[in-house]
Amino acid sequence: MNNIKLVIFDVDGLILDTESVWQKAWQIVGEDYGIKNLGTTIFLDLIGINGKDVESILHEKLSYISNPLELLTSVKRKGQELLNTKIDIKPGVFELLDFLDQNNIKKAVATATPRQSTFGRLKKLNLWDRFDFVLCGDEVLKRKPNPEIYLNIVKEMNISKDECLILEDSKVGVKAAFNADIPCIMVPDLLLPTKEEEAKTYSIVNNLYDVKKILGDLLSS
Repeated sequence: MNNIKLVIFDVDGLILDTESVWQKAWQIVGEDYGIKNLGTTIFLDLIGINGKDVESILHEKLSYISNPLELLTSVKRKGQELLNTKIDIKPGVFELLDFLDQNNIKKAVATATPRQSTFGRLKKLNLWDRFDFVLCGDEVLKRKPNPEIYLNIVKEMNISKDECLILEDSKVGVKAAFNADIPCIMVPDLLLPTKEEEAKTYSIVNNLYDVKKILGDLLSS
């Protein structure tokens, strides 16, 4: 990790504080359906997951309600309503991006969120143009923990895996980075890391300021 040329960022829960918003949406809709604590039970199993994988988990976990997909539609509607009101940027994002620019390190995004939503959110917050390349969940065949999204970015950027660093907040993302055989620093959001994440990451830190410090130490060593 002494010659980093590319840092790949997840978005939800790492750059943007969206996971807490979705958690609130799940909690509100769950209560509407008479289901308590949906935001602290099933939602936590869905962090880092998108698309058909979410539907499969809902059919399994909510088999006792008549139409889990109707509930999911309500959650999506409520989540978008909340996100349209306000999205917070996670601490240290701009400082880390500035540091990478100053050291001529390229920056990419790898997110499970579709491009239209990703573009809208990052553009609105003056973040879209800060990245050299963006790859989204609707542009790959297989989702995390499959490593496809990372491997495609590395190929597109023409940078070797040992010159890359992945930043992730979720367990699914850490698994994808590990499966891609690319070093990963985890910045946990809503879920505490387990021994599995400890074994599969270069480091686990509290925030992106800590990531900046690690990179600074590596560059000066």
